[in-house]
Amino acid sequence: MINRKCIAVAITVACLSVTYPQDVTAQNFTSAQIVDWPQESRQFYFRTSIGMAGLIARQNDEVQAECIDGWYFGDEARAQAHILDVMGTYPTYHPLGVIVAILEKRCGALRYVDR
Repeated sequence: MINRKCIAVAITVACLSVTYPQDVTAQNFTSAQIVDWPQESRQFYFRTSIGMAGLIARQNDEVQAECIDGWYFGDEARAQAHILDVMGTYPTYHPLGVIVAILEKRCGALRYVDR
């Protein structure tokens, strides 16, 4: 069920990125910019990024995937508040870097080449 949901989210993001491009791939995209986005846009960005990380984890480490999904999707409001807090601490970092760092701290390294 989670896999289907993540795949659907990934397809949606791909479609939206073609029709509604944002500056998310630019070198100068920072966590500080996320704070200025509307709440719905931030939620979508977080949900999509973490959903994709969970999907990739699921193909490599089921326990880690459960950790990621449980932490974020178990209480999205709390998780989003934590992400925004960390992004406020590191406003010049790319948002995906901040999200990956949070996930790795909570659920272990997202490096599967060494496994």
